[in-house]
Order: sequence, then C-alpha cells, then structure tokens
Amino acid sequence: MGKPKGKTPSLLTITTGKPTVHKCGRATPCDRCGESVVTGATCFQIPKMANGFTKRPIFCIACTSDIVAQTKTDVAAIEEAIKLCV
Repeated sequence: MGKPKGKTPSLLTITTGKPTVHKCGRATPCDRCGESVVTGATCFQIPKMANGFTKRPIFCIACTSDIVAQTKTDVAAIEEAIKLCV
C-alpha cells in the first residue's frame, strides 16, 4: 500500500452522499494512497463536492476502513460534546 495523503478524512467532512461499493472496470489508483485497485476488484466510491460538481473518487478497502474509523472517532467526539451541553 502506498503512503496515504495527509490526515485521514472523515465522512462528516468529505461526503455529499453515502459510500457505495464499486467494482473497478479498469485499474484505478486509490484517491488517498495511490495504490492501484486492479480491474474487477471491489473498492468504494465516496461522493465529494468539488467546484460545484460531485466527484466520485475511488478508495481501496484499506483506506475506506481508515476513513470509517476516523468517522466513528469524530462522531464519538460530537456525542461527548452534546452530553456536556445537556
């Protein structure tokens, strides 16, 4: 696996819809780590708003797992902040 770009994103910050399972029709690099996702392999598309248009970048399973874990961490932090306010 290549070195992922920057901090692990959260679905709370990058998405304009839910992630979808995708079968690659051709070898495509993961948008985060750059590792090639081979033809016919399972990957995920996470919609992302860019310049007024929705892109659907491809993420390998490992990067998608990292993104979901970061999202869970972010949601837990939000839940804690809500408990402090109530």
